[in-house]
Amino acid sequence: MTATYDVRVANLSVRNRQPAQDLDRLVDGWPHLVALCEVAGGWPAVVHDVAGYRYVGRRDGTHGSREVALLVRGDVEVVDSGVVQLSEAVPRSLVAHDRWGAWARVVLPGGRRALAYSTHRNAWVQRRDGTVRPVWRGTREYRAHVRAELALLDRHTTEGWPVLGGGDFNYRVPCGKVRFVDDAWPYAPHRTFPQLGLHYVAHGLDGVCHDPVFEAVGGLDVIGRATTGSDHDWITLTVRA
Repeated sequence: MTATYDVRVANLSVRNRQPAQDLDRLVDGWPHLVALCEVAGGWPAVVHDVAGYRYVGRRDGTHGSREVALLVRGDVEVVDSGVVQLSEAVPRSLVAHDRWGAWARVVLPGGRRALAYSTHRNAWVQRRDGTVRPVWRGTREYRAHVRAELALLDRHTTEGWPVLGGGDFNYRVPCGKVRFVDDAWPYAPHRTFPQLGLHYVAHGLDGVCHDPVFEAVGGLDVIGRATTGSDHDWITLTVRA
C-alpha cells in the first residue's frame, strides 16, 4: 500500500513575540512530523501542549537540550524517543551554546517505521562569502556535531528505522563563492548526508533529510518568514512510502 506523509522543519525563533498567534500556522495542514528548533522565549508556554500532537523533547536542562524537539501527530505511534547532546558549547559565544538532537522512533499510519529527528547545528561556522571559518572552536564543534549526528542516524537506520527529519543546519549552498555542492565544506549537510545514502533537500540554512525508502512527492512547500514570526521560512516535504 502506498501512503504519503508530511514532515515540516520549523525554526521558531527565540525573538518571536507572538508565539500563541503563530501556533496555528505551525501545524497548518496537519503534518505528521514537525522538527522544531529554538523552542525558547515565549514558545515553551504554548508549544508543549498542541492539540492533536505529542511533544517530544526536554522541558528542563540547558538551553541547548530544551531548544530542539519534535511534534508528532496523534495518529503516529511513538515507540521510543530521546534528546542527545551532539556538541559542546563554545565559551564566551552568545550563539554557540551546547547543541543537541531530538529523535523518536515512530510508526506512521499504514505501519511504516521512521526515525523522526530534529537538529540545530552550530551558528557562524560559515562566512558571508560561503567559506568556513578555519580557526575557531565553533568550527571544530560543528564538525563534532556532524560526526555524532551521522553516527546516531546510522545506528537507528541499521536497526530498521529509516530517517525522516531535519532542522536548522546553519550552512547554505549556494552562498557567495560556494555555488555548488562539490565546492562546499566536507562537513556541510549537502555533502555528508549522501555519504549515508540519505537525501538532503535544502532551503537556505534549513533542510529535510530522508531515507530513500521515502520518495519525495514534488518540491518543498515553503511558509514564508513574513507569516511565521521567525527569521526563517518553515518548510514541508511530502514523501511517499
